[in-house]
Amino acid sequence: MSNWVDKRLNEFKRSLDKYLHLLKGGRIDVDKAALVERVELELVEELRNTGKCNGGLQDILGSLESTGWLEKAFHKVAESLNAEVPGGINVRDALQSFLTGNMEDAGANIIAVVVQAVARCVAEKRLEEEGVRDAQTPFCPVCGAESKTMVVRDAGYHMVCPFCGYEWRVSRDKVICPYCGNSNPISIGVFTDKARRIGLMVCQECGATWRTIMDRNIKAPRILLPVISLGAEAFRKFLHEDMLGGGEKTS
Repeated sequence: MSNWVDKRLNEFKRSLDKYLHLLKGGRIDVDKAALVERVELELVEELRNTGKCNGGLQDILGSLESTGWLEKAFHKVAESLNAEVPGGINVRDALQSFLTGNMEDAGANIIAVVVQAVARCVAEKRLEEEGVRDAQTPFCPVCGAESKTMVVRDAGYHMVCPFCGYEWRVSRDKVICPYCGNSNPISIGVFTDKARRIGLMVCQECGATWRTIMDRNIKAPRILLPVISLGAEAFRKFLHEDMLGGGEKTS
């Protein structure tokens, strides 16, 4: 394992251990999460070193498939995760199953790890070159995945993609609903713990909800922030029609 992968993996493990308690009873297989992270980081490093992270995700995936890299990475992931691969499996079919959400199909879960590594590489490259950009949407500008994770920092409200880790700024100074653009603080409520570390926000105008990491002191790899924010799901039981948009609630 290279120094780059080792450093990133250690940061991942430390952050996971430090903030796991915020999941409030949620379950996560720490060893498996660390194993998948190692495998993905190794793929990301390989892609970075060969300069294959430039451009749009779909074009990059097409190029990686045509050169045989995607198939090689598929078998590497399967071996590293000790996953059984049915004989004669077609990587293109596995990719299609993943892209269409048919995760029960053979190979879909394995190719998902590969695609996530590619998407993470593209996201990191774009953030390094462009920084955090403005985009008032809950859908990731890099991979299209829907984000339910908002992070408060740098006098702004940012969304973080749960799939590739890309980060974009929805608004500055005050929270805005990423779904409908509502900026009225009276009709955007938040259910939070007493320490105001994480919260569940709800927009009265459109009914959308999203999780928010409110504690600016939480430092973790971007790919982990959506996992940490899952602790806010514990507040969903407080969502009632008479509370929507009713300001701030603590539990």
